[in-house]
Amino acid sequence: MDQTQKLTPELIGRAIDKMTLNKALIFIVGVAAAGFFFDSFDIVVVSYALPLIKVEFNLDPKQIGLIGSAALAGMGLGSWMWGWVADRWGRRVVFAATVLMFSFFTGIAGLSMSLGFLVGARFLTGLGLGGMVPIDQALVAEYAPARIRGRISATLPLCWPIGIFAAAGDGLLIVPHFGWRWLFAIGALPAVLVFFIRRGVPESPRWLANQQRHDEARRSLAYVGVDDAVIEQARRELAAAPASTSQVEREATFAGLFSVQYVRRVVHTWMMWFCSGFAASAFSVWLPSIYATYYHINLTRTLVYTFIVAGTSVVGRVVAFSLIDLFGRKALICIGYGVAGCAALWFTQATTETALLTTAMLYGFFADIGSLAMTVYTPEVYPVRIRGKGAAIAMGWGRFGGMVSPIVAGFLISAENLDMVWGPMAAFQFTSAGVTLLLAHETSGRSLESVAKPA
Repeated sequence: MDQTQKLTPELIGRAIDKMTLNKALIFIVGVAAAGFFFDSFDIVVVSYALPLIKVEFNLDPKQIGLIGSAALAGMGLGSWMWGWVADRWGRRVVFAATVLMFSFFTGIAGLSMSLGFLVGARFLTGLGLGGMVPIDQALVAEYAPARIRGRISATLPLCWPIGIFAAAGDGLLIVPHFGWRWLFAIGALPAVLVFFIRRGVPESPRWLANQQRHDEARRSLAYVGVDDAVIEQARRELAAAPASTSQVEREATFAGLFSVQYVRRVVHTWMMWFCSGFAASAFSVWLPSIYATYYHINLTRTLVYTFIVAGTSVVGRVVAFSLIDLFGRKALICIGYGVAGCAALWFTQATTETALLTTAMLYGFFADIGSLAMTVYTPEVYPVRIRGKGAAIAMGWGRFGGMVSPIVAGFLISAENLDMVWGPMAAFQFTSAGVTLLLAHETSGRSLESVAKPA
């Protein structure tokens, strides 16, 4: 092939940076954001069903913790598995397969007649859920112009608490009147997305170029309005740039992530996701049950309170969405998780329903600020050749942290040591903020190729 016809991720990135926010890009972001919405709905819907599941299956706190951990264990394994698939066969195939998988097994979970069946269905649900988040995020980042990549990428995690909010609302409306099984039936609806994904979302042009599939990469670029004239203009600009900035470096291999050049970002993202995942899961899975069983709040008020907290989390993400390109990812992660850690400590002093609700709202608001910024940041720091695996494995550690925390919390609550649930949550949130302060590189406004180069 003529060298003038070849595309590189760096050339594509420069061409994409000239793009405006158009209908095609909005469609890609919208489909991915809808996936995030249903992903979060399906992962937390079990929380609002647990009070009735506990009674129907006569479960103790340890068994409830097992239910909460099953999907997260699947998500951890699924993140790792689907990350390899995305880098080998493309982002688009993971879009379709994961949404179909988690939709199907969410519906199956609603048919459970035993603890073992429910745990198995939730684990398989998690296998699908785990692949969607990192790969959606990677694909959208690879299509977004650098100057607005923060807000475009942030649209996806912005939809995460909206899904939780919808799950809480459905729990409030459905569980007291129709039982818990209908919640899982509603969670099966995202299968409809598969049709739109297969029809409309093109493969990442950066990934295609890295696979030497240049004609397909051009078609993906044309879909979002980047024509040959824009590509050639970007090529001329690269050729005229100083050698230090125009030279295309060989992308890292997976093994290269553990070299001196990349180990800092690997350590940071893995620790940040594990710690924040531990805290987030303990909070979201156990809060409704803590309201009902430890504070003896009735089911209706429990669902109302969790609905309010979910709404506060949405507000936190909206604030983060508005500020992420202004203040950058690093500042929002540090502030969000730092204040959330303080709120977790304040839980130990909450002795009334009002104090408990206020503290939970404060925690949810700031934790979701940190979570949105973290989700945007993670795929940005990995090279295109291994962006799927790099982001997915880091996020997978978050799922494993989330898998461990409901079990730990279950043992502590069984021992009537609720204060010790909040202490580890605070410690892990402080750790997420601390490692970000020490190790993170700011990515705001920079091209993905410049961010991914070794420090």
